[in-house]
Amino acid sequence: MHEPSAPIPAPLTIPAPRPTGSGAVDQAVAIWSALAELGLAEAVLAPGSRSAPLVYGLAADEVAGRIRAHVRIDERAAAFTALGLGRLDPTRPAAVVTTSGTATAHLHAAVMEAHHSRIPLLVLTADRPAELREVGANQTTRQAGMFRSLVRLAVDLPAPTAEAASPVELRTAVSTAARALAAATGEHPGPVHLNLSFRDPLVPRAEDSERPDRTAAPERIVVTRRVPAPAPAPQPVPVAPRTVVVAGDGAGPAAAALADAHGLPLLAEPSSGALTADGLVPRHPALLREVMADPAHPLRPRRAIVLGHPTLSRPVVGALLGAADVEVVVVDPHPDWPDVARRASLVVPAAIGQEIPGTGQEATGTGQDAASAAPAAPAAPEIDLAQRRAWVEAWRTAADAAAARLPQPWQQRAALAVWEASGPGDLLVLGSSSLVRDLEQHAGPTSAQVIANRGLAGIDGTTAMAGGLALARAARDEPGERGRTRLLVGDLTALHDLTGLLVGPEEPRPDLDVIIVDDGGGRIFSGLEHAAASPALLRRFFTTPHGADIAAVAAGLRADARTLESDALPAALAEPTQGLRVLVVQEPPSEVPRNS
Repeated sequence: MHEPSAPIPAPLTIPAPRPTGSGAVDQAVAIWSALAELGLAEAVLAPGSRSAPLVYGLAADEVAGRIRAHVRIDERAAAFTALGLGRLDPTRPAAVVTTSGTATAHLHAAVMEAHHSRIPLLVLTADRPAELREVGANQTTRQAGMFRSLVRLAVDLPAPTAEAASPVELRTAVSTAARALAAATGEHPGPVHLNLSFRDPLVPRAEDSERPDRTAAPERIVVTRRVPAPAPAPQPVPVAPRTVVVAGDGAGPAAAALADAHGLPLLAEPSSGALTADGLVPRHPALLREVMADPAHPLRPRRAIVLGHPTLSRPVVGALLGAADVEVVVVDPHPDWPDVARRASLVVPAAIGQEIPGTGQEATGTGQDAASAAPAAPAAPEIDLAQRRAWVEAWRTAADAAAARLPQPWQQRAALAVWEASGPGDLLVLGSSSLVRDLEQHAGPTSAQVIANRGLAGIDGTTAMAGGLALARAARDEPGERGRTRLLVGDLTALHDLTGLLVGPEEPRPDLDVIIVDDGGGRIFSGLEHAAASPALLRRFFTTPHGADIAAVAAGLRADARTLESDALPAALAEPTQGLRVLVVQEPPSEVPRNS
């Protein structure tokens, strides 16, 4: 018999909401009570009339003080703020609430990001009742199922009885909320969508607050609690001398542990969470481009073990993982494992390295199955760690030399200044794709926690998400133990979402540095796909610096806002500060002037 791995949890119940005179408010109270009991602590509200029951529900005696409410005037910013609040600790997601109609459509980008990044997110959209759908009623559209394949669960909950929700309606709402939270935080985490129909009245009736039976002991509703599945058992993956470990976004310490246990080079993205490994090869992309262009290069790998979601570097995603002579092993516990080049021979949920004999030349595109290769090996050979360390050092030396040959414009120097100013206890959030790639090309290791919006686009909603992360850190950490939260972002990305930093009058101001690289947006065309395009044509559309506009908006947010030249950025970052600060970094006068 198997021994239980954890004690059996006690049954969980909540009191049935006291009658409010509104079935919609009754149901909202029950939903919030259940979510609070299950650990939900943050909700972001975008104002609206049809969602009023959810606002009153948060203020009810049964819920008040258990869930922090944040208000954002823009639904898109609200959704990304909720994404940031939940991203710090995926076991404690946040909810975003909107009214009905087109307001719901503005959540779509954040739902996409939550799906691709596997970040739990509860989407609660208020809706008209069935009798007002498909008849031309105001602010009514087809909300049910609108996020389709992006969500882990989608439920269209019918409207409760107008005057008072029935016991069955309350149990249904509580059970559905518990199921949604379990789906969002389960084995394949991500967004869930509860479409909540409400019919009038949408607010409590004043006379109900004076009813004498409000002191009577309420009935209790059972709250379903799902015990999470245990972590997957590590499976053996083949390791040989010419193996490299690739750590994409979110790979975490497992990638560093695997590389260091076997003395392997680690090619890690800035947001991998593996940048403290002994085998880390900083500044690897330029070198890898050279290595993979030469089939006889002495550093050419024969096997790549992939953890996390690599998205940044064409030399990694295309040249290395797409090479016919490189065996690809993916370590990922989810059904949507990354394999852009479609060359993975083996996928395991968690990995432990198993040394196999040979030099790594055995993986030459012959189709040999790695799963059969590892068990077929005799006793694992001893690792020549000295030889492995020498190979790692050869990678590092060559990578430094290749990176040194690259130009380093002022935007890259600004990004590196932010990187080097971030250390233990700091959280660095990376926004624009070009700046993240700058850091991958040139940055060294860091002890800061690094997050990038790399699940889908790597740009959308980053400013609002960083605001949510800063608020989550302020709520969960002791101030003396918490470093600074910094957002490094481009000008166009920042302008997308600055409204996400417009907090409510009773909300705390986030301790957040927003460092905006103001290059007029021109570098969005800096990728290889635009190399043949006319520079004059591209500059025609994106050459005007936005610094004055951004500083004005930041001042409206009551932030400490200023513009500065990139050379002055290191000194500004070293200044002690609190609250919200916006630093708009611009081109130094020594650079070649642009046309405008």
